Amino acid sequence: MMKNEWIAIEVGVPGAWVDLVSVLLADCGCSGVVVEERQLDTFVVPDDALDAERIYRLKGYFEADCSPEQLVTKVAVALRQAPLPDELSLEVLLGETVQIEDWSEQWKQNFSAFRVGERLVVCPSWEEAQVAANDVVIEIDPGMAFGTGSHATTRLCLEAIAELLASPTPPAQMLDVGTGSGLLALGAAALGCAAVLANDIDPIACQVARENVQKNGYQERIKVTETPLESLPGSFDLVVANILAEENVRLGPAFMAHLRPGGWLVLSGILREKEALVRAGFDGFPLESFASRYLDDWVCLLYRRNR
Repeated sequence: MMKNEWIAIEVGVPGAWVDLVSVLLADCGCSGVVVEERQLDTFVVPDDALDAERIYRLKGYFEADCSPEQLVTKVAVALRQAPLPDELSLEVLLGETVQIEDWSEQWKQNFSAFRVGERLVVCPSWEEAQVAANDVVIEIDPGMAFGTGSHATTRLCLEAIAELLASPTPPAQMLDVGTGSGLLALGAAALGCAAVLANDIDPIACQVARENVQKNGYQERIKVTETPLESLPGSFDLVVANILAEENVRLGPAFMAHLRPGGWLVLSGILREKEALVRAGFDGFPLESFASRYLDDWVCLLYRRNR
């Protein structure tokens, strides 16, 4: 059963270290981060640069599945063990308890309709999009899950998916790893992919994805599963993973186990500075590499399996 309450943990962080501490909070199980009054998550670069010396209030939101005191201790220990300067003292404080409904409302301030490629329009459920005759529209409500499409990594993945599905031999079956709100799966189905398996180990993300799939009428083409990737059966013409760089590398063997010969692999959620790390992690696989896509500080990699 999905929990309705989330615990906020607050940390005062100099602007120069906000990105790293956000990733560390994610490693501790954080499902989203707010810096001052700006909504962020581990896949989002701030709209404008942070002052490197200024102290910002970083608020991370965690499922209320343990005591608040245990959570504060867990985060404090993780920060002490992190590769941060010795002189940087980060105080971890317990914030308020947040209801899911309150969190969901915050997205409405930061998400509006946008277009990907020539035909796909992504629109929040609370907005009416302006569309042309040949457009296909996806209505999305991110709720507590990542994936509004406004993230650079999500846009990069959607663009890659759109180009592959517009090719002379489009992929017929896709695996979406870390589906979040289900946006990539929905975009693929809307653009003609016959069958999509949307996978996420987060039950809240899966619930949000199922709701979005039903809302858009793609239940027959998109299946959502919480089964761990390594335990999933089947192989696919297209595997897409919009997750953190290190997770892409760790799951490389599982991606290959699900990718058919001649199939496409799209990897994102990767900071530019970590592109070399991910490419090195996939060098040993029978893959042909294509040009990278870049947007803001993020990169999307495209591969095709040789055999």
